[in-house]
Amino acid sequence: MRRLAARAHFWGGLLTGPLVVVLGLSGAALVFRAELDEALGGPPAVTASGPVRALDAIAAAALLTEPGGEARALHVPVRRDRPYRVEVVRGARRVDVAVDPVTLRVVDSRVPERSVLMAVHSLHAAFHAGAPGAIAVGVLGLALVAESVTGLWLYGPSLRRRARGVRPRGGSRGLHRLVGGLTLALSLVVGVTGVALALAGSVAIAALPPAAGGLARLDTLASRALAVVPGGTLASLVAVDGRHVRAEARRGGEHVVVLLERETGSVVAVPPPSSGGAWDLVRRLHTGDFAGWLSRLAYALTGLALPALAITGYLTATRPR
Repeated sequence: MRRLAARAHFWGGLLTGPLVVVLGLSGAALVFRAELDEALGGPPAVTASGPVRALDAIAAAALLTEPGGEARALHVPVRRDRPYRVEVVRGARRVDVAVDPVTLRVVDSRVPERSVLMAVHSLHAAFHAGAPGAIAVGVLGLALVAESVTGLWLYGPSLRRRARGVRPRGGSRGLHRLVGGLTLALSLVVGVTGVALALAGSVAIAALPPAAGGLARLDTLASRALAVVPGGTLASLVAVDGRHVRAEARRGGEHVVVLLERETGSVVAVPPPSSGGAWDLVRRLHTGDFAGWLSRLAYALTGLALPALAITGYLTATRPR
């Protein structure tokens, strides 16, 4: 069985090495996506002081940049110095427009598909191949879990030989075992959660909903939603189909979703408040978003460790026995 595990670890690493390098480097970059987005030219901060204008006026200001477009979503930032973001759709084209909520000045406008980090995310999540690519990423996550388990099994005898004073053969092999041992736990977590997110993403891509109607009467919808969330603040309004709008509100540490009828503004459903649900927990475990900079730095180093494991594994495999 140990010989079989060694062969599985050997051939699994040879076949998945290049793809593991891509996932590791892209994942390490996405851990700091917000900071990189700001560094690469994110929406500028707003400095105007005064009362926030009506949501309908903010959406109308955004639509001036795309005549004939429809506002499909409006996102309210947590910080006061950040602009509101309106998703405007015209045909197959989507533009994210950042609007100063006090002066109604458009401070930024960009096509998400042309963003560098959006391309990196698409590469990491599905290799730019839609649902088949997401399934391939899920299979690769299973391979990463198998590599971690077989590597742990093979690492035991190495530790016993080292305890008896037997030096390991080759620096690349020793570095491979050291990096693998240090990142084993996080690699397993990243692999398992990555499989779940990739397979869920493939199902979501294959079952995309039809185009939704544009948003209208935003202030009425926001007031109806906040009426059932006392003490809450609006986070976003999103058109989910031609008849309904999803309002998201923040209340302390809770995340409350209210489903409204688009035309009448009546409340259709209010799911129990939560902090994001099981999928949000899986996402946070996959991205390291649970212990601030400490967890994010550990996940970024784990992402960089995957290319190191692939390279040292290739060097070890090519050494003459």
